[in-house]
Amino acid sequence: MNKDALMVLPSGINKATGLAAALDEMQLSSENVVGIGDAENDHDFLNFCGCSVAVANALPTLKERVDFVTNGSRGDGVIELIEKLITSDLAEFGH
Repeated sequence: MNKDALMVLPSGINKATGLAAALDEMQLSSENVVGIGDAENDHDFLNFCGCSVAVANALPTLKERVDFVTNGSRGDGVIELIEKLITSDLAEFGH
């Protein structure tokens, strides 16, 4: 529900930098990350992930730049992604 909200963060800080810091701490690669989003503040984050997903109700500009878009919106899209991860490890999408 943040599509009309204003997010204020320090310069150079966003979801991607936060994820990068966490992955560095855990010594993991972003290539092993599947990210899902729906709004403007997800662009950098999803570009950083090895596999990027947008839910069906995501902004059109975000849906154009991801590896795939779920059929379901909001939480239903997240459930759809989790089910795909469990059943096929996203093999059907070349990941």
